[in-house]
Amino acid sequence: MDVLTDLLQRSRARGAAFAHTTVHGDWGVRFPAGPRVSVHAIVQGEAHLWADAPEDAARLAPGDIVLVRESQRHHMAHLPGAGCIPFGDLPLDPTGRRRVVDGDGPATVFFCGAYDFEGDLCRPTLDALPPTFRLRPGPGSTLRATMDLLGREMLHEAPGQQALLDRLLDVALVQVLREHFTADDRSAPAWFRASGDPHVGAALRAMHAEPARQWTVADLAAEAMLSRSAFARRFTDQLGVGPLAYLTEWRMALARERLRDSDDRLAAVAQTLGYGSEFAFAAAFKRHHGAAPGRWRTAKRAAA
Repeated sequence: MDVLTDLLQRSRARGAAFAHTTVHGDWGVRFPAGPRVSVHAIVQGEAHLWADAPEDAARLAPGDIVLVRESQRHHMAHLPGAGCIPFGDLPLDPTGRRRVVDGDGPATVFFCGAYDFEGDLCRPTLDALPPTFRLRPGPGSTLRATMDLLGREMLHEAPGQQALLDRLLDVALVQVLREHFTADDRSAPAWFRASGDPHVGAALRAMHAEPARQWTVADLAAEAMLSRSAFARRFTDQLGVGPLAYLTEWRMALARERLRDSDDRLAAVAQTLGYGSEFAFAAAFKRHHGAAPGRWRTAKRAAA
């Protein structure tokens, strides 16, 4: 269980393809801010994308992929600053998936998708991304192949199509994150960089596979195939915290999700996170958050 897989699965991150669009001539669309992460891929022609300032628009060519973080209203048009209408106002073809705007001039073809995330486990990963960024996968890229298949699949109705589109968009999210963080190592979360280390990565995978296990530094060093001291030093150098501190941080993140999203008793939450008793869990949670888990849950639900 690698860290990225664990985060996405626990966040129930899921994609939904929502439009394949063909426009001609002068055009412009506006995408609203919202809780979703959006992705746009240019298949044919040219487009320009910007958030608030048209002068900062990015020129998009065939093969370009843009990911826009949630809560970021953005625009896409034939020219920067062109008049834009809400994306949902573009007319749909009879299939209900393709949007077509007829007119003079060359065609621009693009498709869009979105991702939903539940809870906050993916929040640090999303926060490590710029509000908007463009990828241009090279020939032979697996991301390029996935996007090509998505574009072709959206053109024709077929049995099982929606399930396939959703799965392909899920695959694309993993590939986008990998390509971006690999290309821009400085912005990547520490766990992403450390995952590539054959020793530290093995320990991370072990902790995420079994967060409730009573791990010791010696146990994790054995997973990493290093001496205890060498492992602790290497882990801390790469993650900025010691291995058991990292484990506690992860358990606390899981605890927040359970407390916020379920009515499970504290004893059940404690057991699934590896604490010997409800009292041990409550003490650890209070040290970490400054409030007992029951009060924390009540306050968060009242605020929501």
